[in-house]
Amino acid sequence: MNPGTVVNEKLDHWRALWDDAYEQPVSEGDPSLNLAGWTSSYTGLPIPAAEMREWVGGTVGRILSLAPTRVLEIGCGTGMLLLRIAPRCASYYGVDFSSSALAYVDQQVRAAGVEGVKLCEGQADALPLAATDRFDLVVLNSVVQYFPDADYLQRVLDSAVEHVAPGGTLFLGDLRSRSLLPCFHSSVLLRQADSDRPLAELASEVERNVATEMELTFDPTDIEAIAVELPCLASVKTQLKRGRRHNELTCFRYDAAIRLEDDPCRPLAAEDDRKEVDWRDEALSASALRRWLGGKPGVHLTLHSIPNARLVKEVEALRLLRRREDIETAGQLATALRQARLRGIEPEDLWRLESGDDEGERVVEVDWQAGSADRYVARVGSRSCRLSCCTPQVELVGHR
Repeated sequence: MNPGTVVNEKLDHWRALWDDAYEQPVSEGDPSLNLAGWTSSYTGLPIPAAEMREWVGGTVGRILSLAPTRVLEIGCGTGMLLLRIAPRCASYYGVDFSSSALAYVDQQVRAAGVEGVKLCEGQADALPLAATDRFDLVVLNSVVQYFPDADYLQRVLDSAVEHVAPGGTLFLGDLRSRSLLPCFHSSVLLRQADSDRPLAELASEVERNVATEMELTFDPTDIEAIAVELPCLASVKTQLKRGRRHNELTCFRYDAAIRLEDDPCRPLAAEDDRKEVDWRDEALSASALRRWLGGKPGVHLTLHSIPNARLVKEVEALRLLRRREDIETAGQLATALRQARLRGIEPEDLWRLESGDDEGERVVEVDWQAGSADRYVARVGSRSCRLSCCTPQVELVGHR
């Protein structure tokens, strides 16, 4: 079959699915939080509104930290980001391939009296833009997983980057982790399994589900490989999702910010001010780290191998599922997990270190630990000096 035909068929599939979701009656509540299509893989029910509010709040906060003024959102959906970010921008251009979604957003924009918003129907790889349109931020949030393949994403970014002003950013939000796909599918199946179901059956089903996964997944190194093909690349940063609730959004997804060159950046902090710490060697805690940082306001600190409280249980469950050892059923595995002493540090506890010091507020970046599913890396520094130098090369925080 012609590759172009396959791509179009996949796009038509997702368009039909989302059009159907968007045309469903909206439940009572906040119209800016239309949860059409947001269904839990664990229960088959809508993801609880409280969890979605946390997800939206974390994403909006991360985008607003980039201080955008002119925004292009590719795949704006029902406007959960647009309706929160557009009032703080000079202009906001929302594109989506669903006419139903755009009609809903237009209604909400008019009701809220938000100015500077333009909506247009179109596909991600054929943006309905004028050659002179320029934006300091392009957002693709929770849409990349519905692209047909990685080549399609490359084409989308190649097209979008032509409309990014110097120093602007491409924000890819809610990316699904490829390395964590087996862990994700095993966590879903174990949550749903009867206690007497044999682990051998579950292990086989996990393999089948990974092999037949319909949504696109990327590791940070995949995003790096795509980003290096873009002109004027300054840096690529990936970070874990914000939030304290453990669900498929916070545990298995991440954000990437691809920044383009502008003027030369300030230099990094002096080498004497930079410290590398292995969390395991120091037996640290978040509270002990806060006290230590309180006496060292100018330090730039990189913390490696921090156990991820979101995933230590899920990673151990997958290990037991694969090796099985003396465990034969889902119920026995659940018992083994309850008895295991699995401890981790909440990523949000590290972000809470952005509290302020003598040199201004700190900035914290939390990213995956390369080669480890249940560990992460955190970099802590002062906002007065950037954590990562914006040289014309890819710099992946925590992927060195």
